[in-house]
Amino acid sequence: MASRDIYQPGSQVFYINPQTGWNVGTLKEAGKKTMKVEDKGEVFTVAAEDIHRHMEGSYDERFEDLFQMADLHQSTLLYCLKRRYEKLGMMFTRMGEIIISINPLCVKDYNHPSKMAPHTGGNWAHPHAWEVAHKAYKKIVVMDGNNQSILISGESGAGKTETAKTLIDYLGCMSYSHSCNGVQKAVAESVNKKLKASNPILESFGNAKTLRNDNSSRFGKYIKLYFEKTSGVLTGAEMVHYLLEKSRIVTQNPGERGYHVFYEMLCGMSPEQKAKYGGLTKPQDYACLSKGNQFIREGHGRVTDDAVEFKNLCQAFKDTGITDDEQHSIFSVLAAILWLQNLKFETDDSTGKAKIVQHDLVEKVAKLLKVDATKFKECMLVKTRTKIMTQMADKNEACDMRDALSKALYSGLFDWLVDRLNKAIKLDERSSGDLRYVGLLDIFGFENFKINSFEQFCINFTNESLQNHYNKYTFIQDAQECEAEGIACPIVEYPDNQPCLDMLQKDKTGVMSILDDQCNFRLGTDSSFTEAAWNAYGDHKFFVKPRSTVPDRFSIKHYAATVEYKTAQWLEKNSDTLKEDMQACIAASSEKFIGSLIAPPGDSTKKKPTVGWKFKKQLESLKEELNSTDSHFIRTVKPNPQMKAGVVDNAYVMTQLTCAGVIETIMMKRQGYPVRQPHKEFWLRYRIIAPKKLKNKYPHGKQPSPADLPDACREIAKFWVWVMNSPSPNFDIGHSKVFTKSGVSEGLELQRHRKVKSLLPKCIPYLLRWIKSFLKKKKELEERRKKAQQGIQAATTRSANDVRQQSAGLQDGDKAKTFTDLARLFPHFDLPVIFGVVQNARDKKIAMDFLLDMQKQRVREALPLTVQSLFEEAKLSEATQEALIQQRVTSRQALFSLSPADMSRMGFTVEERDSLQAVLLRQQSNWIVNQRLNLLMGNDGRSDAELKRDMDALELAAAEVKKDLEGHLAGKYGTTLKSSTRPSVVRKGSSSRGSSSSSSEVKWCVVCGKRDQPMEYRSSGWKCVSCKGKPASTQVAAYYASKGYTQPGAPSSSPAAPETNRTYTKAPAGSYGAKLPAGSYQQSTPSTTRSSAPPAPSPGGGGGGVDPAAVRRLGDMGFPESKARQALQRTGGDSRKACELLLQGAI
Repeated sequence: MASRDIYQPGSQVFYINPQTGWNVGTLKEAGKKTMKVEDKGEVFTVAAEDIHRHMEGSYDERFEDLFQMADLHQSTLLYCLKRRYEKLGMMFTRMGEIIISINPLCVKDYNHPSKMAPHTGGNWAHPHAWEVAHKAYKKIVVMDGNNQSILISGESGAGKTETAKTLIDYLGCMSYSHSCNGVQKAVAESVNKKLKASNPILESFGNAKTLRNDNSSRFGKYIKLYFEKTSGVLTGAEMVHYLLEKSRIVTQNPGERGYHVFYEMLCGMSPEQKAKYGGLTKPQDYACLSKGNQFIREGHGRVTDDAVEFKNLCQAFKDTGITDDEQHSIFSVLAAILWLQNLKFETDDSTGKAKIVQHDLVEKVAKLLKVDATKFKECMLVKTRTKIMTQMADKNEACDMRDALSKALYSGLFDWLVDRLNKAIKLDERSSGDLRYVGLLDIFGFENFKINSFEQFCINFTNESLQNHYNKYTFIQDAQECEAEGIACPIVEYPDNQPCLDMLQKDKTGVMSILDDQCNFRLGTDSSFTEAAWNAYGDHKFFVKPRSTVPDRFSIKHYAATVEYKTAQWLEKNSDTLKEDMQACIAASSEKFIGSLIAPPGDSTKKKPTVGWKFKKQLESLKEELNSTDSHFIRTVKPNPQMKAGVVDNAYVMTQLTCAGVIETIMMKRQGYPVRQPHKEFWLRYRIIAPKKLKNKYPHGKQPSPADLPDACREIAKFWVWVMNSPSPNFDIGHSKVFTKSGVSEGLELQRHRKVKSLLPKCIPYLLRWIKSFLKKKKELEERRKKAQQGIQAATTRSANDVRQQSAGLQDGDKAKTFTDLARLFPHFDLPVIFGVVQNARDKKIAMDFLLDMQKQRVREALPLTVQSLFEEAKLSEATQEALIQQRVTSRQALFSLSPADMSRMGFTVEERDSLQAVLLRQQSNWIVNQRLNLLMGNDGRSDAELKRDMDALELAAAEVKKDLEGHLAGKYGTTLKSSTRPSVVRKGSSSRGSSSSSSEVKWCVVCGKRDQPMEYRSSGWKCVSCKGKPASTQVAAYYASKGYTQPGAPSSSPAAPETNRTYTKAPAGSYGAKLPAGSYQQSTPSTTRSSAPPAPSPGGGGGGVDPAAVRRLGDMGFPESKARQALQRTGGDSRKACELLLQGAI
C-alpha cells in the first residue's frame, strides 16, 4: 500500500492514467490518500492505491521470464512486455510455464517454417510458442507421459488461429524428423499435409471480418494430434468445433462481413460456373452480405484477393479428398442460401398474412436444393399444421422461418465439412494401438461489448470455465515452486470462481437451465426468462440485478469484468428449431448430400435439445478432457485496436491481460511472496544496508561463500524486518532465492535509497577517476584489436607461403607437387608431418596411404565406440569423419541434430548423407528406449561432465579387468606382458637379452631429425623424447618406429633378441626404389630366409577380405602377419576375438 514513508518526492513511480493506463512519472508530492505525479511536463493527481514504486533493475526487457522480475506487479509486467515488443521486437515472453504472445501484426523471421528444424533438437535461445509444443511432444515420446493439451486464448485479432496453425506445423516437423522408415514418413507427411489443407477450408467457412479483426474465427475448435508413443510419429488427428456464430449468416454489424466463403465464391467463380448456380452476381447484390456494407478484406496492411482465396479453397478441397460432386453440392447449398436471403415477403391485404413476392426465387432455391418447389413454397408460408387446422405465418414469422432455414443449412454444411475433414485426417490403420495425443484448443476470448447477447453469454461462460481450470493449474505451480525451494507455502486467497460457474450451469436451477425451461414452456418469453433469473439469483454475489424494472437485462460478475447482457431474442436463439414440415421437405431432397444436412423430424412428444444444452454438454466433455491431460497455456495479446505493428497501447493491453487471467495470477502471487530474488542478487543489492556486524564480517570486496550466502541474506532481512516491525510471515530463505512480502521489499528499497543518496557525493571523485580509466582501457583495447587483426592477416599470408616454402625444400619436382596436393587434401595435418611422409615415401600412393591410415587412427581415438560403429555402418569416408570431429559432432545427440544442409556444408556426398540418415533412423527407437530408462533410473539429472566421469571410471575398471585377464592368460599359456599399457607378446622360450628397454626403444624421429633418439611407448602410441609435445608429429614418429623404418643412409636400430626357432632383424637401409622398403622385417629360420614387408596402409579392405589395419595392429602386439590374417579370417574380421585366439595359442 502506498504511504508517505515509502514514496519520497523526486523518486520515479508507476501511476495509472485513466486514458493511457500505467505510466512512469516523477513524484512531486506524497499524501495519504492522493499524490501528485509529473509526467512529460504535466502534473496529475493520482489516488494512492494507483501508485507503485519504480525499483531500479526490477524489470528488464532482456528478462525472458516475467517471474524473474524482482518486483512482481502488473505495472512492471506491462512495461517489461512493452519494451520487449517495441525495443527488441520480441513477441514471445515466458511467465513461468506460460507463454505470452503479442501479435506482431507483421511477418517475423523467427516464425518462418524454415526456422523450425533447428529447434527440433530443443535449442531455445528465446521464448517461442514452438517451445510449448516441443515440451508437450517430449513428455509423450521421451518421458512416456500423459496426454497433453495446449490452451490458446485471447481476444479477436490476438493471433490465436495463426498460433494454432504454426504449432500444428511444428509438431508435424517434429514427427517427420522422428520417422524411422519410409512408411512412417509417408503417413506423417500425409496427415500433416491434410491438416495444413484443412486450414483454408475452416477459415473460409468459419472466419469473417469483424471490427476487431479482419480474419476472426467465429467458432472454437479442439484439435487432437495422435502420435505413436514409441516412435513419436504423427498417425492421425481429430477435431471438434464449438458454437458456430449462426447469426452472421443472415446479418452483420456495420463495417463487418459475413463468412469469407460467400465473397470468395462470388469473386472467384467464372461466369460459366455462376450460371450453374442460378446466375450468381457480385456480393453487393445479396441482402445477407450487404448489411455490413463492407466488401473488402484486409490483413497485415494489405488487401486480400478473394478470387485467389477461392482458388486456394478449391485446391484444399482436392488435397483433403473432397470430390468434384461433393464440391458441386457444397456450392449449390451456398448459392441457395444467398438466393433464399433475397426472398422478400409482403402482407396480404385480405388475410393479413404473408405472401411471396418473387416466386422465381422460390423455384430457383428449390431447384438448387433438389426439392419439390410447390411443397417448399408451402413450407415458407405455413406456421403450424395440425389435423384440425393450418395456421399461416405473418410477414415477420415468414422472415424468421426463412432465416432459420438458412442457418440450419449452413450449420449442417459446416458440421459435414468438419466430419469430412476428420475422415481425411483419421488415424492410420497401420498405426499401433499405443497412442498419445496433443490437443490444441483455439477458443474465443472473453468479450464485453456495448450490447452483449446470447452469443457473448456462451463465450464468456466458456472462458469462465477455462479460467477455473487455469486458476487451479497456477496455484499448484506456485505451491510446487515453494516446495522445491524448501519453504512453507504461504496462505493465499485462492481466486475460486466455482460459485459463479454453479450459478450459470447448475442443473435445474442454473441460469442456462432456467432458459431451457422457458424455451420448452409454450408461453415462455424473453421477459419471463429474465424475471425468473432475477428471482432465482437477485441476491447472489455474482449476479447483478438492474435498477430498471423492465425485465430485459441482467449482469454477471465474471473473473475479468462485470458484463451486462440484453436478453432480447434469447429464447429464439437458444431454441434454434426448424419446423418439422421444413425438415421433412429438405430431407426428401433428391440430392442425398443435401438431404443429410438437416436431420429428419423426430418424435414430437420429446423435448428437443436446445443450443445452450448442447453447448453445456460439449463444455463438460471438454473440461473432462482437459482435466485428464497435462495442460500448457499460451495467452495471445493484441497490441492496439488500430492493428499497428510495433506499438503497445498500455490500457488496451492491460485490459486483455486482465481478461486472460494474467493479472489475477500476479495478484495471487503477491498475496504470497511476490518479490523473489536469487541469493547473490539480494546480497549485492542490499549489502550496502547490512547490519554493522555483518559488514565487519564481510568488508568491502569480500563476498560470502555460496554456503554462507543464505545466512548473510537472512541476517539482512531479519534486521530490517525487526526495524520495520513487519507482521509475520514477512520473508523466507529458500535453497536459491530470498522470498519477501511486498511491504518488506519496499522497506528495504527505501533504506537503500536513503543510503545511496547519502553516499553519492562521496562517490563523485571515484566515478570521475573510473571514467578516465575506462576511456584509457578502451583506447588500449582498440589498439590491441587492430594489432590482432593485422596479425591474423599476416598469419593467413604466412600459411600460404609456408606451403610454397616447404614444397620448395623438396628437390624432386614430382614430390613437390605431391606435397602441395596432399597439403590441400589433408588440411587438418601439420605441414611438417606431410613433408616427412612425402620425403620418405617412394610414390604418391604410399604417401597418401600413410596419411589415410594416420587419419583413420586419429578418428578412432577421437570417437566413442558407439559413434564409430555408426560411422562404419554408414560407410563414411575418413575425410568426412575428420570433418565431423572438427565440428565436434562426436555424440549421437549431435548427430541427430544434423540437418541435410549441415551435412552438405561438411562435405558429405549424397550417398553418405542418405546412408547416415538411414542408420540414425534405424537406431532412433533404441535411443528413445535408452533415454527413458535413464530417466527412470534417475540419470537425467547428471551433467555431461558427470556422465563422462562415470564412463571413464567404467573404462578404467574394464582396462583393469583386461589387464588381469591378460596376466591370467600369460600364466596359463606361457606369455609375458610388457609394462606398457599395450602389451607386446613374446613367445615361450625367447630371451629378452639384448632387447631395448621395456619403457623405451631407440628409433630415428622423422620430425626432429635426430638419429638414435629414444622413443617412449605410451598409451596413445610412440612418443619422441625430444618432440613429444607435438601430438601430430609423435603420431608420425610412432608409425615409423612401429614399422622399423629409418632414414635412408642412417644406421638402423638394434635388432630384437633372437627367439629360439626364429629371429627378426632389420633390413639394411636402402633406396625406396628397391623391391623391399628400407627397414622391413626379415624373418630368418634355420633352413630358409624370407623377407616380408609390412603392407602399405590402405583405407579399404585388404586381400582375402581382411582389413590390413587390423593385421598391423596385431603385428604391433608381436603376432606374425600370417597368423594374424588366419585369426582375423576365422573370426570374421573381429580384432578382439582374433587377439584372444592368438593369446590362447589356438592359431
